[in-house]
Amino acid sequence: MEAKGVRVEQVQETIRQYQAELAKLQRELNELNVVIPQNMAEVDRLAQREMSIASRLREMEMNLEAYSRSDIRQFYLSAQETQLRLYMMRTQLEHQQNRQKVLQERQREIQGLLSLLEGLAEQLQLSARVPGGREVAEQEMIARIIQAQEDERLRLSQQIHDGPTQTMSNLVLQAEVCERFIDRDPQEAKAELASLKTTIHHTLQEMRRFIFDVRPMILDDLGLVPTLRRYIQDFSERSGIEVNLVVQGSESRLPPHIEISVFRLVQEALVNVARHAHASQVRIGLEADGRNLTVTIEDNGVGFRLEETEETLGKGHRRMGIISMRQRVEMLLKGRLTLESAPGRGTRLIATIPLPEAGSD
Repeated sequence: MEAKGVRVEQVQETIRQYQAELAKLQRELNELNVVIPQNMAEVDRLAQREMSIASRLREMEMNLEAYSRSDIRQFYLSAQETQLRLYMMRTQLEHQQNRQKVLQERQREIQGLLSLLEGLAEQLQLSARVPGGREVAEQEMIARIIQAQEDERLRLSQQIHDGPTQTMSNLVLQAEVCERFIDRDPQEAKAELASLKTTIHHTLQEMRRFIFDVRPMILDDLGLVPTLRRYIQDFSERSGIEVNLVVQGSESRLPPHIEISVFRLVQEALVNVARHAHASQVRIGLEADGRNLTVTIEDNGVGFRLEETEETLGKGHRRMGIISMRQRVEMLLKGRLTLESAPGRGTRLIATIPLPEAGSD
């Protein structure tokens, strides 16, 4: 009964988190609904001004002798300034409209997830009261929760790729436009623009790395082991920690929910190592024997007293990542997670995950 209660609480907590995100989305949408019409009016005003200036320029070009060099220069500078302002406002408006579409789509997705989770919570509460009811729907429930969470991550990574990264590319273009239309030419301004472009390119790289961390798309295409190798390489470059992956047994594909969960397990464990272990080396082992997949993650860090960690697990301390890993392995995958550690002797995490029988879904 306790395990059932924990599952119901977990689903209800997830529902509360999505409800909070939904409220945040609505606030941002409300702001965009105010700002977008204002910017549309500004774009229309600038477009009309551009047409007016273009007409005056044509008139001036037909009667150049009637204008002084200063007037001609001022006309062209005004035209350039209006064109640049119009371009930037159109880009900003396009970004806001794209953001509005993304938020509206996300709003619909969360509403759908909430409907699913509320149904699951009701189903769990019912199964807790009906003898035998829990076993009938449990596997389907677990698969649906995992798939819903991962679908959310996939959509998020795609949206970031199609949104902010494109915005960063537009900023590079804007910087180049600014370089061309600057009427003065101080070296310091050019240096600042060059620095801006460098920063933007760096931001693009970080965004792509973030996309991979949120939901590596190659996990669907290539599977667990290639995805882990790429993630480990990137982790080592960022953290300076040497990580070795040892795979024993077949590297054949596993059911999607197991591959996803093992990737998250390794990801969470490495984040803990980087934050707390002060380790220089990590060894990750994957061993599949046909019945179970054993995942071993061992570091040479400072370690800790297990009994002290158990006392602080429920109090929001830094070991909260262990709770997440344990719930994923034991409650969602019906496996077993053990932790071995002592001060000065590093930490070893062992997850044993049962595999479906050959030919079963």
